[in-house]
Amino acid sequence: MTVATELDDMALQHLRTIALQKLDNAVRTALSGAGEDAGHRALEEALAACAEAGAPVSAQVLGSVEAAGEHLRYGERMEARMLLTVAHRLLSGAHPPMVLPEPSTPGDVVLGR
Repeated sequence: MTVATELDDMALQHLRTIALQKLDNAVRTALSGAGEDAGHRALEEALAACAEAGAPVSAQVLGSVEAAGEHLRYGERMEARMLLTVAHRLLSGAHPPMVLPEPSTPGDVVLGR
């Protein structure tokens, strides 16, 4: 790998990181109640920046942000706020994903003998 290729890879990674930060900032701006139009517009711009940079946005974050944007368009603040909170927590990585136990099958549990 040449130095130029390494620099190009680093620059691309930097652009992706900035795009994800912009998305998280847009989510926080929308959560702050800056206004439905401003929040919706910020979310759309941030999603476009992520797509342009090829930033890895999870399907859960993407779905939450898009749905929140639609709720903001119609003035549905409570619904948007719930979805934006989920997106923010996923973007910040504050909480590891939940791991649910496998479902039990008959015979797994032996009751008092």
